[in-house]
Amino acid sequence: MTQARKWISFLILSMTGGIVFQVGYIRYVFLEDTYNALNLSAQDYGNIISVYGIAATIGYFIGGWFADKFSPKMLVAFAMIGTGIIDILIAMAPGYAAILILHVVMAFLGMGLYWSALVKLIGMLGDSHEQGRLFGYLEGVRGVVSTIVGFAGAWIVATAASSVVGVLWLIRIYGVCAILLGLAVWLIVKEDPNSPAVQARSTVTLHQLVLAAKNPYTWLIGFSIACIYAGYTCLGYFSPLLQHQFGLSAAFIGVIGVVRTYVFQFVAGPISGVVADKGAKSTPRFLRWMFIATIIILGVFLVMPRNESFMWIAVALMFLLTFAIFACRGVYWALPGEMEIPEDERGGVIGLASGIAYLPDAFLPSLAAWWIGDPAASPAIPEHGGGYVTMFIFLIVLALIGIGLTTVMMRRRTRELALVPSEAGN
Repeated sequence: MTQARKWISFLILSMTGGIVFQVGYIRYVFLEDTYNALNLSAQDYGNIISVYGIAATIGYFIGGWFADKFSPKMLVAFAMIGTGIIDILIAMAPGYAAILILHVVMAFLGMGLYWSALVKLIGMLGDSHEQGRLFGYLEGVRGVVSTIVGFAGAWIVATAASSVVGVLWLIRIYGVCAILLGLAVWLIVKEDPNSPAVQARSTVTLHQLVLAAKNPYTWLIGFSIACIYAGYTCLGYFSPLLQHQFGLSAAFIGVIGVVRTYVFQFVAGPISGVVADKGAKSTPRFLRWMFIATIIILGVFLVMPRNESFMWIAVALMFLLTFAIFACRGVYWALPGEMEIPEDERGGVIGLASGIAYLPDAFLPSLAAWWIGDPAASPAIPEHGGGYVTMFIFLIVLALIGIGLTTVMMRRRTRELALVPSEAGN
C-alpha cells in the first residue's frame, strides 16, 4: 500500500468515526428539539435512548466475533451505509415503536459491526511502532470532524424555519454523509490480509471473562468509570436547564451543546493525560481530584438561584463540570495498564469493566427524563429546579462512591508495590 493510499484510507476511516454515532447521541446537543421533531415525549425518548444503551453494550461484547469472522472493511462499509439508511428512516418520525426498533438496529451496527472492525482497519495501516500514533490521530480527527459537523448542525437548526424542521434535516444530512462515507470505505480503503492486526483476535472469550470476574481491579475500574460516565450521560440535560431556568436563548443552546460535547473531547483529553502523569502521578488520584471537583460544582448548582442573573455563572459551571468529566474520559482506560493487569487477562478485564462502566446508558436517560419531566413546564420546585435537584444529588452520591473506589484502588496498588522488593529479596 502506498503512503498516499494509506493516509487517504486513514482519513476516510477517521471521518466515519465523526459521523456514525451522531444521530445516536444527538441528544447531547439537541435534546428537546429532537424529541419534539420525532413527535415523542421526553420520557418516550429517554426510554428509547436507554434501550439504545443496552443494545450498544451487548453489541460491544459480540463485535469482536464479527471482526474476527468477516472482512473488517466490508463490516465498516456495511455499518456506515446501514446507519445512514436508518438515520433517514428516523427522520421520517415513524412513531415510538419504529424509532425504538431503528435505534436498536443502529446500536447493533455501530457497536456490533463497526467499532471492532474499525479498530482492526486502523491497526493494519501501520506496524507495531505506529499503533500509538495512528490511534492518537484517530481520536484527534474524530474530534475535529465531530466539532465541524456539530457547528454546521447548530447553524442548520438555528437558520431553519423552526428547530424541529432543522433537526429533521440535520438527521437526514447525517444519514447521507454516513452512506457516502460507507461507499468511500468500500471503494477506496484497502485491507491487508497479512497484517498482524487482522490476525489478532478481538473476541473476548468466556475464560477471559471468568478470570476478569475474579480480579478485584475489574470491579474497581468498572464502577469507577460508571460513576464518571453517569455524569457524561446527564450532560445533555443541562441544555434545557440553561434554557428554561436560567434564560439562555435557544440560539445559543446548539452552540453551547457542540462546545460541550465535541470541543472538550479533544481539549480536555490531552491536558488530563499530562496532569495525570506529571502532576497527580497516578490515574486513580487524578480521578479522585475530578470527583471532588464534580461534587463542588454540583453543590453550587444545588444552592444557586435559578434566574437570568446567574445565567453565565451557570454556563461557566457547566463547562467546568464538562471539563472534569472529559478529563476523566481521557485517562480512565489507562487504569488497566497502570494497575499492571497481565496482558493475557487484560482483554477480559477491559471487556467486563466496559460492560459495567457503560451501564448508566442503559437506565439513566429514562430515569433522568422521569425526574425532569417536561423542562419547558413549571418545575415542581421553581426556585430549585424540581427534578434537577434529584439529578444533582444522585451525581454527587456517585462522585462520593467514586472517591471511595479510587481510594481503595490506590491503597491496594500501594500494598502490591510494597511487596515487590521483599519478594525480590527472597
